[in-house]
Amino acid sequence: MINSLPTLQTYKRQYATTKTLGAAMLACNALLVPEGFENLYVLITNFQRPIVSNNDSADVDFAGGLQAHVAGVPKTNFESQWTMIETEKGVISSFAEQIVNKYGGILPSAKVHDGHVNDGGVVKGVRTYDLEDLAITFADGGGEIDSSSRSQILQVQASCRYMYFGQSGGLGIKGTDDLFTTILTNALNAFGGLTAMPNAGSQDVTIYG
Repeated sequence: MINSLPTLQTYKRQYATTKTLGAAMLACNALLVPEGFENLYVLITNFQRPIVSNNDSADVDFAGGLQAHVAGVPKTNFESQWTMIETEKGVISSFAEQIVNKYGGILPSAKVHDGHVNDGGVVKGVRTYDLEDLAITFADGGGEIDSSSRSQILQVQASCRYMYFGQSGGLGIKGTDDLFTTILTNALNAFGGLTAMPNAGSQDVTIYG
């Protein structure tokens, strides 16, 4: 019996399509960099990469027995599990203590980078994700000590709740980080120095010049 299999021509077309989508991302090819503790990215070995999503959908029961659903609002509150390597200098223990004493339990921000650090010490990647107001909890203490474990490193587990508003979350926000105004102003400058200014309390933008 002859079965039906893809042809070499089919694989060729599929391979050409995959190249237009980009290479598959390796699970290790990302970094988590906490604000004020930038060097710790080397020791944070496991975490969840953020992604924009909606909350759970809601059921809608109409008259006559018709059942449907509506999408939930965009999700902004996320939770991640971290695994960190403790060092002989107690770097992770110091990090945990500073979060409590210096930051009151909430680390202001951190960045997740899709990429790696190149030879120049600069993150080389495609995207950066901004995490805000990170509540980090070391639920299991400072790592499990085992006197018979002579060939394993000491790892520390932590949970982190954070706010994430996606890649476009900062568009239209008035202030020094007004990404929308920056982009629009740069475009208008090419047409004779026009200036874009967002109106307080609304999403309207006034163009001067």
